[in-house]
Amino acid sequence: MNFKPAQFESFCKSPDPAVKCVVLFGNNEGEMSVLQKKCAEAVCGSTDDAFCYSVLQMDDVSKDGGEVYAEFHAQSLMGGRRVIVVQGADNSLTQMLKTMLPETPSENLLILNSSTYNTKSALITWAKERRDILTVGCYEDRDADIMQEAATMLRAKGLAADNATLQVLSARLSPDKRINQSEIDKLEMYLGERKTVTIDDVKQAVCDTAGANTDDLCYYIAGGEVKKALDIYERLLKEGTEPATLVRSAEYHFAKLLECTAKTADGQTAKQATAPLKLMFYREPAFLQQLRMWNKEQLLSALSMLYECERDCKTNNMPADEIAGYTFLRLAKFGAKLRQTYG
Repeated sequence: MNFKPAQFESFCKSPDPAVKCVVLFGNNEGEMSVLQKKCAEAVCGSTDDAFCYSVLQMDDVSKDGGEVYAEFHAQSLMGGRRVIVVQGADNSLTQMLKTMLPETPSENLLILNSSTYNTKSALITWAKERRDILTVGCYEDRDADIMQEAATMLRAKGLAADNATLQVLSARLSPDKRINQSEIDKLEMYLGERKTVTIDDVKQAVCDTAGANTDDLCYYIAGGEVKKALDIYERLLKEGTEPATLVRSAEYHFAKLLECTAKTADGQTAKQATAPLKLMFYREPAFLQQLRMWNKEQLLSALSMLYECERDCKTNNMPADEIAGYTFLRLAKFGAKLRQTYG
């Protein structure tokens, strides 16, 4: 069965023992981690108890999945359901799971956590028709989603804000809904009896939780602002953001530039090409500048470099933060040269 993250959170409040496996997939690794912990704690009580909670890395699992099979059928010395997590799961587990899950007598729960699965993966395709498996797609919120969420939170408190104020507010929020709710609560307290939010209110009351967000990193890299790109990359790493997540965000940004470049080559103006993106007003000048700077071949080369970087982050023996950092440095330096010529 396919569940959205919100549906799955409801499931975690009272897990159905008939569900034998949960598959968390997508590019929002933070959300997957949170949901994994919630589900595990709901089933076995504590993720600190080695008797009832076990984590396997996919790199340590053999081709036949024997380690997963053994853990799934092991019983806790203290009794009760166990939770077995496989980090970085891939489709090599599919055949073993097709054999194991339908007939297993085990009451344990298997959680697969993977950023490589997508809706067309063999395991996801098979699992969506089964009632004993839940698949949960976790994807990063984009600006439009955060803005819509902010507007909903404001309305729930009887507050109003114009479009410009909402854009500034959403720029200061993050994909973390709990943090955003806290910031909206602070804003309500700051307003007192007032019900209309202004840009100045947002600047005074709302912390810039997105001050080190991935969009800033992407714009700094493509815009050739080397020092800012490296500084914000270090800040994001310290906040716990995975390097591969940042690489995928950069891929998304350069893909948008490539799409708009193709449209301008077909005769559209830059404004016409970027209109469907619904860029925030404070992002638009920088994006248009980057559209002037980068040509099709350069964007394709940048994307190829990022795809290789993402692969290396997942498979190379070198630290992922160093691999991603070096790639971002190379792209930002090239962007700086372009800015000197075309910016």
